[in-house]
Amino acid sequence: MPHEPVLPSAVALAFVAIALGGFSPSPALATPQDYRFELVGKPQLLAKKDVIQVRLIRIVDGKSVANAVIFESTADMGPAGMETMTAPVKALPPKAGIYSFLVDPGMAGVWALHLAAKVQGEQETIRGTVNADLVK
Repeated sequence: MPHEPVLPSAVALAFVAIALGGFSPSPALATPQDYRFELVGKPQLLAKKDVIQVRLIRIVDGKSVANAVIFESTADMGPAGMETMTAPVKALPPKAGIYSFLVDPGMAGVWALHLAAKVQGEQETIRGTVNADLVK
């Protein structure tokens, strides 16, 4: 008597998928697109310089990332069509997930603050830009 083909059970299919590498027990890594920098309030003046405060937000859950290391910060007037006009930027110590930067603009106007950060557990660098209306 001929045997009828036996269909593999769901359990057997799961074992095959694992054996072939179709299942990964490790969590998926986030990408730089999973984060964004956002301006916190309006820039404040301190000793004739502007203090810009930003938050790094994990988009998936909307939570602020407090442990990022921001290793690059530059400012230019790109939003006003003057990318070559730059300003010195000094990072201030972060407080409770708020990252502050002291910017000394050469003139009043809308400035772009470009940032690069590393987030613990993420392999790629997070890059972003916030625009702020600065005064001289």
